[in-house]
Amino acid sequence: MRLLIALSLALGLAPLSAPAMTFLDQSFVCPIDGQSFSARIAGSGTSFGRYFDAQHYGPIASPGPLPICPGNGFIVDEPERRYDEAELARLRAFVASPEYRGWVAQDTPYYRLAKQQAYFGASQDEIAQTLLAATWEAGARRYPRYAEQALEAWQKRVVREAGNDRAYYSRMLVGELQRRLGRFDDARASFEALRADAGFPGKQVEADDAAYMRKIVEAQLKLIRDRSVAHARLDENGEIVDF
Repeated sequence: MRLLIALSLALGLAPLSAPAMTFLDQSFVCPIDGQSFSARIAGSGTSFGRYFDAQHYGPIASPGPLPICPGNGFIVDEPERRYDEAELARLRAFVASPEYRGWVAQDTPYYRLAKQQAYFGASQDEIAQTLLAATWEAGARRYPRYAEQALEAWQKRVVREAGNDRAYYSRMLVGELQRRLGRFDDARASFEALRADAGFPGKQVEADDAAYMRKIVEAQLKLIRDRSVAHARLDENGEIVDF
């Protein structure tokens, strides 16, 4: 099982049940050089909800820390995987490449993990999730570049999910990333299309959750009218909280 926690993109509809945020020190072996190392990973956390980009808020690490080989920066997201000699040779060449060394020097762990996943043929859905997590740790300088790549990945995911209720969550994320990037006309079109869609938010969504999703759409349209690129969510009273 991958160490990377699957990102449940329910946009704040399903808080985690863990009582508090804890971290664990765990031992790993770097597949690149065979060296053992210890890394701190998330043990548990409590989510009070999510921002519109699906990042948790509350006493929780979102995204959680990843185990990183100290000598070369490789992300060990599959600690139980065993590589054969051909795979190891390919892996070592990838990690030694100028592109990878540049990502180690300039980019965040989840962004680097997305590049690893793409190199080794992970699913496009998994890469889209990892790129989204990378935007949460990006900081102001990296955010536009990461969000551009995440937006492209999620737009493609919407196409793959056509006809599935899951596409509504992905479409909301596309609109969120467009707004955060200042593409207000595109974002407005995305959320107005959702508001006008007779099927939104989907047949399997419970009434309370459906009402909450509609509130998010209206909040997004207000933020767009205000030309806001803020990291935002709704509070317990349904009011916009932005940063």
